[in-house]
Amino acid sequence: MKLKAIIREDVKPSDKTIIVEFYGDDKNQQFEVKCLFSPFYLKMKRWETWILNIKMESEVFTEPKTGANSYFTHLLCKKAELINSPYIKDKNWEPPGENDK
Repeated sequence: MKLKAIIREDVKPSDKTIIVEFYGDDKNQQFEVKCLFSPFYLKMKRWETWILNIKMESEVFTEPKTGANSYFTHLLCKKAELINSPYIKDKNWEPPGENDK
């Protein structure tokens, strides 16, 4: 699914995840999204707006002592497209194409 999100924390070279807030979320929650690419080398920056191609993955953890299951949902991003950046002043600017990456 494609979701519009704003980056909420700085991205470092070693990061494999990004912290985002999804547009339309009335609670303004922040989510950790695992990237299947390097967000730093894609030049993701705090305050930018991106369209993220997200899929969900479930992890089941069984507590050894009690046998009870805990369920974790991971958000994975396999592709991202920049749609707005406060760092770009040129009015004719367009996001990089597939060949520019």
